[in-house]
Amino acid sequence: MKKLLLLLSPLLVFISCGKELETVTVKTDPSELLNNPADSVYTNINPSQDDFVQIRLGEIAAIESLDPLFASSNSEWRVNNLIYEGLTSLNSSGNPSPALAKSWEVNTDSTQFTFHLRTTVYFHNSPAFENGSGRRFLASDVRYVFERMAHNNVPDFTANHFSDIRGFSAYHNEQTYVKNPAKRALNTIEGIKVRNDSTVVFFMNKPASDFLKRLAHPMASIYAKESVPSNNGPIQKPAGTGRFAFIKKEGNVHLLTQNRGYRGFAPKINRLDIVSGLTERNLYQEFAKKDIDALIEPGSSTLISITDSTGNLLNSVVDSYQLEQTPVYSSYELYYNQHSGQSAQINELLDAIDPRSLLPLSARGSISISMVDSAGVESSNSRQLTITQTTHPFETFLLDKLATKATAQGFSFTMNASYAISEDIALSTRPYPGTQKFLTWKSPVFILNNVSVSGISITHEPWNISLVSVKKTGGS
Repeated sequence: MKKLLLLLSPLLVFISCGKELETVTVKTDPSELLNNPADSVYTNINPSQDDFVQIRLGEIAAIESLDPLFASSNSEWRVNNLIYEGLTSLNSSGNPSPALAKSWEVNTDSTQFTFHLRTTVYFHNSPAFENGSGRRFLASDVRYVFERMAHNNVPDFTANHFSDIRGFSAYHNEQTYVKNPAKRALNTIEGIKVRNDSTVVFFMNKPASDFLKRLAHPMASIYAKESVPSNNGPIQKPAGTGRFAFIKKEGNVHLLTQNRGYRGFAPKINRLDIVSGLTERNLYQEFAKKDIDALIEPGSSTLISITDSTGNLLNSVVDSYQLEQTPVYSSYELYYNQHSGQSAQINELLDAIDPRSLLPLSARGSISISMVDSAGVESSNSRQLTITQTTHPFETFLLDKLATKATAQGFSFTMNASYAISEDIALSTRPYPGTQKFLTWKSPVFILNNVSVSGISITHEPWNISLVSVKKTGGS
């Protein structure tokens, strides 16, 4: 099987090749990052109107999908949270509040939820519609979204969060295992009833006191069925109801515009550009040149390069930047594949690791580890530890630290070319069936912005970004 060596540490990269070690030093001095030329991803725009506000945000992880069911990172969920809405949202206290549902009733044991929907909400104008004009949001859109979660050609991760809806698992299993549509007996999810255009009822298998909060997550965003391709693949032409509407993608930039028809408080931003898909180094360079106004959740290597050992900004950038630690944390996790038969090797490695040694002080956060269980699978003697593919900067930063420890213990640590899991792969960054979580990195979410921009906030959840209070001085 084709495999890729892990070559991604921002400070020191250790490459395992038998017993030989090669060390590559990557410079992280901010002055060098600032002065290193790079092609800008922008063409500067100077609109004629004086009140035109353009904000440019940099996201740490690549935004590969604006489809709520295919999103897999906080970066993607944050953008989806700007474009779409769910039935509920989170209020200033972190509790569920009305969004597309203006009110609801819950029975005494939290097994029945009746939602009364807003009747004057329209999807964004989008090429997804034949005439380009967004239509009114209806209760049938809610049912469609949840049925699509259970289809066999979308990822299962979202479906796993709503399997307690009555009949959801049965519908999901039939979609997954009965490949011939003509032989399927279920044409809908039993526990979702549309009473009329503005009322939808959910029936649960068991008490679900957290259901309203789960509905606020971007993975439960409501979108127009017209935006879904005929093959049910990822959405390419988003049509949501949120504060921002998608315009287009240009290279690594997603262009959004203010939804002027939004019913609530809308940010005073005419154009929102979101940059992603760059290396962490190049993303910082764009920010340093002021081609990006703010970095959302800057990576550990960026933080290390601009702060001292106490976490304060270096004198060289303190007058230009503002660094805010938000009250929320992101969790980055590693999972052991029990089918690999390498539990003894994983435990040997974990037993030799002090969790605190995996993170430099300025990387921040905390790591917890737990030993893995033997799953009754025949043990392997292989000292090659292979992990599924990942390109997320936080995950690769952590994996490089772990690779260093693994190499010191005589292991060969490699990254597979594929995101899929198989019996010869020991580790994954995602909870596939048959995996066990053994390591969690709780990393504080920071916002790094140029001093000309203020008012960006993230509260309660790492995806819960708000731009309502954003202000920008010094022009667009």
